[in-house]
This record gives sequence, C-alpha cells and structure tokens, in this order.
Amino acid sequence: MVAMNKKHTVVLVIVGICLVIVGVVVGKFFVGDTKSTASNTDYPLLAKRLFVDNPNDTRINFSPLRKQLNQYFTDNNLKGSLYFEYLPTGTSIRVNGDERYRAASLMKLPVAMELYKASELGKVDLDSTVTLKKEWLNDGYGTLYSKGEGYQLSLRDAARILLEESDNTALRAILDATDGKLETTDLALGSLDIEFTLNKDTSIDLGTRSYSSFFKCLYFACYNNKADSQEILNYLSNSTFNNRLQAGIPDDSVTVAHKIGVFNTQVQSDCGIVYYDNGNYLVCVMLMGEDNETTNNQFKNISNVIYRFVSDNKQ
Repeated sequence: MVAMNKKHTVVLVIVGICLVIVGVVVGKFFVGDTKSTASNTDYPLLAKRLFVDNPNDTRINFSPLRKQLNQYFTDNNLKGSLYFEYLPTGTSIRVNGDERYRAASLMKLPVAMELYKASELGKVDLDSTVTLKKEWLNDGYGTLYSKGEGYQLSLRDAARILLEESDNTALRAILDATDGKLETTDLALGSLDIEFTLNKDTSIDLGTRSYSSFFKCLYFACYNNKADSQEILNYLSNSTFNNRLQAGIPDDSVTVAHKIGVFNTQVQSDCGIVYYDNGNYLVCVMLMGEDNETTNNQFKNISNVIYRFVSDNKQ
C-alpha cells in the first residue's frame, strides 16, 4: 500500500506539472505573447509584417500624426494633397490624397521604369549607345542638352541622368528608344492600375496616393525585377533636388529616394521613400504654388513633421 501511494503521488505530481504547462501555454494564447514563435505559415492569410523579429518596430499609433498633418494644411492654408505610408505595416495617412494634380516631371519615373521593363523583356539593351538628335535637345531641366547634337551615351546613363537631374533631353532619348517596344498591358500606368486623367495635351493628372504606387512597386519589386528596381531607386537617391522633402530630414545619413515635379507656377511636387532605421516610410506631397523658397519650405516643414514623429515614436 505504501508503494502504491508513492506511485500515485508521483503520477499526481507529473499530472500537476503538465496542467501547469498547459495552463501557461493556453494563457499565452489568449493573452498574447510578443515572443511567440508563430510564423506566417501558421497564419497564411495574415500579413507577413505581423511576424517580424521585433514587432515593436511596427506598432506606432499614427493618429496623432494624421491630426498634425491635417492641422498643418489648415493652419497654412495649403491647397494640395499628401499621402504617407509607414512601409513596415502599410499604415497610411491621406490629406486630399485622391485629388488630382498635374504630374509634370513626376512622370519621368514611370518612363524610366518602362525602359527597364523593355530591357527585361529583351526589347532594348540598356548598355547600347544612343546619339542625341537636335530635336531632343531641351534646356528646360537638366544639362544634357549642352552636350549638343551627336553626343553619345548609353541608355543606362540616360536613365541615370533622367532620374538624378530630371533631365528633359534624356527623357526624349528614352521615349524614342522605347517607342512601340511595350504592349499596352506592359506599360507602368496600366500594370499598376493607377487612377489618372489624360488631358488633351497628353499631360497627366493624378493624386498623391496613386503616384505613390510607383514607389511602392519599386520598393517591393512588383513591376521591375529586384536588380532593376534597386538601380532605379539608387538613381533617385542621388537626386540633385534636395530643397524639398530632403531638406526636412536633419540626419544626412538617412537616404531619401525621391522625384520632384514642377508644373509652371501652379503645382509643385515631391514624392519618395525615406529609409529611416528599419522604419522606412513613403511620402508624396503635391502643393498648389510657385516653384520658390516659400513653397519649398512647406515641403521641408511637412517632411520634418513626419520625420520627427517617426523618429520620436519608433522603439
């Protein structure tokens, strides 16, 4: 009988331990455990962003920033549009984000993306040489025109100059090289299902949310392959126009891949990705106004408000 009691005692202890373990596991399941080893394979219908190594990096409440940005537009009587997206989570903020404005030089980005797409499809060779024609020379933006008729460069160099300097002559060279090379379904505008208005003069109006799709697609390599997306973003990170969004980033070590747009004295734009310490975010701003210091400072201030919020709240 004594032996049996000892056996029963051992069994009860083992059972008790098991119940404690089960209780802890069940408790963690219902209460939530930030150190869970669950993976995306356990929850295939949920975003992979939920299973990052440090979930605290993605848990920022952006409601205060949304209020700040809306208040800034109101206080400064700004007419325009803004779209912000925190890329680790996809959380977004819109201020008139679907209002359409003249895209102007912003459209040089999809032109470059289409050049690289044509290369990926074997329709053009990025390293082939093009010779500048007289009718391509345009001194509106960039300095390539100064090389003159007959100057030779590769299509890859033309793409770099197009994106870094927003060069109009490089644009003409690339448009000539890609003319008729892509099917309608392969064009960037059609592939990304962007909402836009095609004007009678062939110019395009679109909103900040729609335009941001070009940058998101580069970031996730959903239109061009990874190598080409990286190369395009690298050129954009070397933009010579640093007096708008870039000016609002106080840390020179933070990379900003962006593209500006200037439509006469009516619409000014700057859109891009800010690569901040694993808290990368996308911001696109279009403002009614002239291309002057006053308007540029509005871009700078908006950019700084966003940067300060992300840097202050990121854990």
